[in-house]
Amino acid sequence: MRICGRTGGPARVREGLFLTVEETESGTRLDRFLRARLTGFPSRSVRFAIEAGEVRVDGEKGRKGRFLFAGEQVAVRRIAEAGDWLPPPGDLPGASVLFADDFVAVLEKPADVHTEPYRPAEKGTLAGYLRWRFPFVAGISSSPGLTLLTRLDYATSGAIPAALSREALDFLSREREKGEIRKTYYCLVSGHLGNELTLSFRIDAEGGKTVRVRKEAKDPDPARWTTVRPVRWDGSATLVQAEISRGKRHQIRAHLAAAGFPVAGDRRYSTVPPEGAGRERLMLHAAEVTFLHPEKKERMTVVSPLPGEFGAIYER
Repeated sequence: MRICGRTGGPARVREGLFLTVEETESGTRLDRFLRARLTGFPSRSVRFAIEAGEVRVDGEKGRKGRFLFAGEQVAVRRIAEAGDWLPPPGDLPGASVLFADDFVAVLEKPADVHTEPYRPAEKGTLAGYLRWRFPFVAGISSSPGLTLLTRLDYATSGAIPAALSREALDFLSREREKGEIRKTYYCLVSGHLGNELTLSFRIDAEGGKTVRVRKEAKDPDPARWTTVRPVRWDGSATLVQAEISRGKRHQIRAHLAAAGFPVAGDRRYSTVPPEGAGRERLMLHAAEVTFLHPEKKERMTVVSPLPGEFGAIYER
């Protein structure tokens, strides 16, 4: 962590960083003000500093959405540097390597762990497990997620691909942006879903921990849609298969909840309590990932077996 100096550039001093809001900055949100002023620091460092109570406005604890006015004093006591976000390497219970060659690996993420660090120097992430199994990836990318190509929510389990060379990272990053890394999920939803659905509701994922679904608006990009197919109905819940390509944060969970079929165990988007043994967790699992191999240029699919919690309804 770096303690910042009083002037424009960061310095290792004790006073902290003090900024005065200028006339031209009046009406700017605190988080946007800090991102504009602290250009040498990652955006996530600004977010974390605010959430950790390291930012004060005229002596009061700063909030991300607070609007600033000319003349106010913004004090930042501590803020993380880019290097503080590099995930510490380490083994991770429940994680494994589903596939690996010289170019790409696919990892198994257990439920209830972060894909990449949520806070500086956070241990126990899938990115840290990737660095532990393949230490050289830190030389390819120094981002918090290293060379992981997709992310899963904290409570979601399943397959995540990672590049193992710089060329593979460049190639697969382009494929991801084109929506060519396809992901297939299994989830258990409340209610009886009897037919295939294509959910194209627009999702606003800017700010906050919960996304907003606009059912009245259709996302113009089909790569942002969710296709769901029923697999099995057990009398109280339906096991469904969901497919996305360029998904937004919480897309499957938010889309299904908006359609009236919330994922079992989802405490953010559902008011329906989980039923039965083994449904305490979020019942969402990334079961398959399909992509073009960066060297062979052949399409391949890697499967992540369904966790035991899904087994009883899936095998009936």
